[in-house]
Amino acid sequence: MSRLRGPLVLAGVVLVLVAAWQGAIMAFDVPAYLLPTPAGTFSRLVVARGMIAIQTWHTLETAAAGLLAALVLAVGLASAFAASPLLTRSTLPLVIALRTAPLVAVAPVITLVVGRGFATGVIVVVVASFFPIMVNCLRGLTAIDRNAHELIHVLGASRWQALRLLRFPSSLPFLFAGLRVAAGSAILGAMLAEWLTGYRGLGLMILESADLRDVELLWSAIIVATALALSVFWATAAAERSIVHWRDHA
Repeated sequence: MSRLRGPLVLAGVVLVLVAAWQGAIMAFDVPAYLLPTPAGTFSRLVVARGMIAIQTWHTLETAAAGLLAALVLAVGLASAFAASPLLTRSTLPLVIALRTAPLVAVAPVITLVVGRGFATGVIVVVVASFFPIMVNCLRGLTAIDRNAHELIHVLGASRWQALRLLRFPSSLPFLFAGLRVAAGSAILGAMLAEWLTGYRGLGLMILESADLRDVELLWSAIIVATALALSVFWATAAAERSIVHWRDHA
């Protein structure tokens, strides 16, 4: 029963949302060109499942590549900041300033420099998702147990050994917390790049469906994009449980 509890709760939430959707249409007499019925939307989703699956794969491909690149960049920067307080004081404010720039304003500049294609989406995903990973990883690298740090220092460990054996393992829970936040941002970043560049994916499908007034396909794509973001979040949480299992035992 404990294994079935999660799926049952999810199914219950979905049923409540579908009922609220249908109830809002009936209560407020929402026209079909604004909000189609759940039955019509899911029927369109089944009919167009092949096309939606292809576009979903393109969005997932861009998001995964960008999230992986963001992870490498964020861990590298966090490690450098943890090792050098001087570098942190001189560079971290610049990184924060760059992150505060609106992504909608940055994405067209990236398009002008890189062009309209896969690389643009990857860069937009990196910009959208690397900051929470870096901040949480830096927090984990610096929030180490003082006794353990003194012990490894007494044993004569080098800076690299201290990073590999103490700082990085203790930062994993923080790192995965940042990854869970960045997972949803990666999907949104990939779709934003598709909207702006016209590159294939769910973002382009939503844009074209709106232009063609195909609201059932539009809402089908929105539902799939939401499910994709949730799936990436759950996959990250599952990876955390698999890798950081020692934390639960502790």
